[in-house]
Amino acid sequence: MNHLVRKTISASFGWLAGLLLFLLSSCGITRHLKQDEYILRKNVIKLKTSQTYADKSALKDGLKSVIEQQNNTYLFGALPVKAWGYNLSYKAFERDSTSFQVRSRIVEKPVVFKAGTIPASVKKMQSLLSNQGYFNAKVHTSTDTTGKKISVIYHVDAKDEFLLDTVRYDVDSSALQAIMQPIWEKQSLLKASLPYSNGLLAAERSQMVLLAKEQGFFKFNTDNIQFELDTAAQRVLRSKKSLVENAANVLAGKVKNRRPTVSVRAIVKETEDYDAFDQFVFRNIYVYPEYTDNEAFYRTFNYEDTSKGLVYRFKNKQPIVRKNVVKNKIFLKKGALYKQSDYNNTLLQLNDLSIFNYGRIFITEDTGFDAAGQHYLDAHIVLNPGKTYDFNTNFELSGGDLYLAGSALNASVTNKNLFKGANQLSVSGTYGFELNQTKNPDLGYFQRFYLMTQNFGLNAKLIFPTFLSPFKFNANKVSIPKTVFSLGGNYLDRSNYFRIRTINSSFGYVWKRNNWSTWQFNPLFFNSLRLTNVSDSFRVRLNEVQAIRNSYQENFILGENIEYIYNDEGRRIGHHTFLRLGFEEAGLILSGGDRLLENARGNGLSFNYANYIRLDFDIRQYITRTNRSLVFRMHGGIGVPYGESRTLPYIKQYFVGGAYSIRGWGPRLLGPGSYYNPALQNSNDRLFIDQSGDIKLEWNAEYRFRMIQLFAGAIGLHGALFADAGNIWLAHKDENLPGAEFAFNKLWQDIALSTGAGLRADIGGFLILRADWAFALKKPYIPEHSGWVIHEVNFGSRKWRAENINLNIGIGLPF
Repeated sequence: MNHLVRKTISASFGWLAGLLLFLLSSCGITRHLKQDEYILRKNVIKLKTSQTYADKSALKDGLKSVIEQQNNTYLFGALPVKAWGYNLSYKAFERDSTSFQVRSRIVEKPVVFKAGTIPASVKKMQSLLSNQGYFNAKVHTSTDTTGKKISVIYHVDAKDEFLLDTVRYDVDSSALQAIMQPIWEKQSLLKASLPYSNGLLAAERSQMVLLAKEQGFFKFNTDNIQFELDTAAQRVLRSKKSLVENAANVLAGKVKNRRPTVSVRAIVKETEDYDAFDQFVFRNIYVYPEYTDNEAFYRTFNYEDTSKGLVYRFKNKQPIVRKNVVKNKIFLKKGALYKQSDYNNTLLQLNDLSIFNYGRIFITEDTGFDAAGQHYLDAHIVLNPGKTYDFNTNFELSGGDLYLAGSALNASVTNKNLFKGANQLSVSGTYGFELNQTKNPDLGYFQRFYLMTQNFGLNAKLIFPTFLSPFKFNANKVSIPKTVFSLGGNYLDRSNYFRIRTINSSFGYVWKRNNWSTWQFNPLFFNSLRLTNVSDSFRVRLNEVQAIRNSYQENFILGENIEYIYNDEGRRIGHHTFLRLGFEEAGLILSGGDRLLENARGNGLSFNYANYIRLDFDIRQYITRTNRSLVFRMHGGIGVPYGESRTLPYIKQYFVGGAYSIRGWGPRLLGPGSYYNPALQNSNDRLFIDQSGDIKLEWNAEYRFRMIQLFAGAIGLHGALFADAGNIWLAHKDENLPGAEFAFNKLWQDIALSTGAGLRADIGGFLILRADWAFALKKPYIPEHSGWVIHEVNFGSRKWRAENINLNIGIGLPF
């Protein structure tokens, strides 16, 4: 019988293989070529350069992007599925080149090689290399033909990259030179021994203009600056671009330690605008808080009021927002020199006031002069008021570490101008639920889903657009200060286990140090937790495991926290960094009050409260190239309970596993440490609530690449290869959880490692549906081979696949 089944399966695969070969032969990419035509299979860049390893890939991407004729899209680099689709209906697509399939790029016309495009591509490459400082670069081409397919190889010898040497300024105006040349020289981006590029020169030109405008030269612009390059008198210098990386590459014989140089001469001269070398001062600053689109603001006001150097022009006697609120966001000063930073920061701060749809500043020249010939400006600040109240409802779908799929309905109302101070009061309510799935094979697929959690919440938040404090803060002009009060309650029903009621509140400050750094400081927050409707099965777990009992005990959390976020996305091309650091303390204030009461009346506080210190970090590095990216993340934290507390409160603990963590394990199934409960891990109805810890360390690496674009790029199918490592631990030993505590001497044993691959569907750039398949390489609870299980990997075994490959469904990228 088994023999018959195997023969039937083999025959079926034979028929399928034959059918596939027939389809490929009928839609082959070369099927409709003429005798002397070839399909362009690919463009190959063979780059010889002294560039460092990190930048060589970016240079190759740039060279490939300027090639005139690009080849068809190949799935996995080998299958031209779009071209096959075109050839399946070749005559129809040839008759109608504007058909939906062609326009949306579901199919692609096979690219027929055109030799005439090669010289233009070579010319563009030469130009790109010269712009990057490779003035002596050489490019030549060759071809490789296989059957009716041809590949074009571009041989690029970039030679040495030129470094900057000296920078000299020639300024037509002695007055401008006296003020600006010392500033330009001090803050110049053109530092000796940096690699030359046209991009760096453009950035230097923009910075020179910005620095001049900071000193009142309002009409100074990029047309006033020209650069001349001199490569004749060369010196040989060491590159300063990355001393550490260059040293490593020199040792590897990859990079020459010395390079030729180029000198730069910056010529600053007048153009047709003869006021470019004159400084401008503000004479009048007008504010129009009731501006409507496209109106002549300078003649549509009814009332005028002058206060603290600002002239307010109103349509109504009762202003929408108090004058002092607006005044605190304006940094342009009457009688002061024009500064570009004051202009930018005024716009930044005014547009942050939610009561206004937008703010704009119109600068006009005041034609009057004083005896000294001083030039004057008038500033007209227009503010377009929005609706005072905002009502929102939204429906969410989500996936997370702790559940398979979830949904939530949210409704909120916001008053954006409370007390006429541009203060925001938001009140919101939410209902959500989370679904999970058992692994009981006796149930049908949809029968395995069950309601895991229901959640009801009501929250209020009040935001003031300034610091409210008895102390005066010296906030900088880009800080966008806010004071935030919040109060909320939440009801969580974990089916068949328990119900939790929480109340939370906080008071704090949010501000920006610059465009990339944000701080949040809460000098006071509290959380209150009450556990009710505890099931018998969960009560058994509470009684058996002290860590779980401590996690869910009713307690009161009162403390303070601070968080710093750095994100320089968009600041540099090709890579950016994300950093989040957090510190939180709870119990210190209550411990002090407890001792005072005990000394005064003989007994302290009558309720439980948490004592702990918690540190969190999240560091990410994104390296992006055309059609691919490489992302690294290291994150985690440590929570140290002290005093009467033996573990962190439940809502402050750490978890691992699932679609956003270590993907070789399901949510909360890993750890803590090397602790392992076979009954729990192999149960069809897993108790996700158990696996939590006080300490977390996790590392992730993911290589992301584009595979195919559909519907003119509206839907993108992308792939990923990834590896995850880490674990959680308890801060204190628990006899009921052997191996769960953190110890340096067993850290390596406790680290879990998994790897896998994933598919992501990017829908319109706003929704990413993700499926990641992962399996464990190292299991901390297996003592043999330090936990390594690579020797057990067997993709051909159905049993191994069922027991070890973990499918993670998620919405959005994991990090």
